[in-house]
Amino acid sequence: MKKIIAITTTVILFVCLSTVSASAGAARRHTIEGFMLGTGVAILGAAIINGINKNSNRENYRYAEIQRDHYNRRHARHRYHRPSGYWEIERIWVEPVYETKWNPAHYDRRGDWVSGRNEKFLVKDGYWQEEKVWVRY
Repeated sequence: MKKIIAITTTVILFVCLSTVSASAGAARRHTIEGFMLGTGVAILGAAIINGINKNSNRENYRYAEIQRDHYNRRHARHRYHRPSGYWEIERIWVEPVYETKWNPAHYDRRGDWVSGRNEKFLVKDGYWQEEKVWVRY
């Protein structure tokens, strides 16, 4: 589809730009116009050709990649040997997290004086965590 669009655009531009205008003008102006048109056509043509070539290279690369994957899958059993063993789930206790903060001196609820001290406050409870471990024979 892209090739058809590129060829159609090229033919239309070639036909439109190849017609001779009937107006008379200075030779210098026609030279500059011709140079500008020629440069534009060359840039557009290069872009179209690069686009066509880029797509074909991508298809060739994809074909080579498919063949390489097929070869790797076919010969994989000869390359890799898994060690003998099995997976086992272990339960591990994760300790609770405490934060030490300064508790200033104060009166408690019964009215007794309590001096200031460092106290540990619970930040996160302890919990059991399951971990997958490989056990060899």
